Amino acid sequence: MQRYSYENLLDFSTRLLAAAGLPQDRAGLVASLFLEADLLGYSTHGLQRLPTNVEWLLNGETRRDGTHRVVASGRSCETWDAAFLPGPWITALAVDRACEMAEEAGIGTVAVRRAQHVACLASYLERATRRGMMIMITASTPTEAVVVPHGGLTRVFSCNPIAAGIPTDRDPMLIDTTAAMSAQGPLNRSYRLGRKLTVPMIVTGDGQVSDEPADFVERGGGILPVGGMEQGYKGFSLALLTEALSGALGGFGRSGQSGDSEANGVFVQAIDPDHFAGRETFTREMGWLADQCRASATAPGHAPVRVPGDRALALKRDQLENGVMLAATIADDIRPWVARLGIPFPEPGMPSQT
Repeated sequence: MQRYSYENLLDFSTRLLAAAGLPQDRAGLVASLFLEADLLGYSTHGLQRLPTNVEWLLNGETRRDGTHRVVASGRSCETWDAAFLPGPWITALAVDRACEMAEEAGIGTVAVRRAQHVACLASYLERATRRGMMIMITASTPTEAVVVPHGGLTRVFSCNPIAAGIPTDRDPMLIDTTAAMSAQGPLNRSYRLGRKLTVPMIVTGDGQVSDEPADFVERGGGILPVGGMEQGYKGFSLALLTEALSGALGGFGRSGQSGDSEANGVFVQAIDPDHFAGRETFTREMGWLADQCRASATAPGHAPVRVPGDRALALKRDQLENGVMLAATIADDIRPWVARLGIPFPEPGMPSQT
């Protein structure tokens, strides 16, 4: 791990995406969302995504220009067809639009189909919570099948992340999880580094549970749903729910899909507490609840309870002040595009203070 100035990484990433053909304003927003993932500690979905996104822009898999088409709309809901626009850019727009509708009607919902890969859902949460909104986001990849249903061995689902941002009277709660026992990023990183998985989360073709990432990457094993072999019905249920929200609602489900596109279906819903019992009441209640959790007794030798978002926001503050931590493998993956597009990669370290 080496630390880099946030500003230097943002400038570099923006310039690299722009050199690949993305308009400057879109490049800046996409770069900031990738970096937000790194700031919050989701390093497999941050700048790690730059090389793939640059390649998609150059070969035309990601649409550089134009905007989405509104397929259906109502007072508090819209369905968009993104037609392979950059996933982070269109998802940020969907969050903003959902918040606008929630301010007007109490709830705003946007279903997006055919968004290019949206990366880390946690990156979008503070975009809503800073406006006092509660936000929920989920996504699926209809052409991707890597997760098995509970009791099965056949891959059916994508990993289907689920995220929520909940404002409190202090820091927001930031939830980012998945219906599967793991996203693909950590699995692929463990495979690349020759490491076993932290827990057995792969089921092999003969029904054995494995902690070897090669059983997934090389031998076609499936990722178990949350709950594993014993209680995987929990993750299985969440996978079905997220498919309904991010796929079927927007008309971008699994039936009839083919190819290897990473285009996502995305569901975004914003809720304005002012239209219910009031924002002050809501944030005070959730802040009190968070404090009760943190104050919970723990077993001897165990760390205090953390509320979702505590670690991520502390890490973000540290990295903004002291530099963003990047693994050498991430920089190595980016460097071929540095050479090809002529955008210099920043040097490690923070700018000197004068």
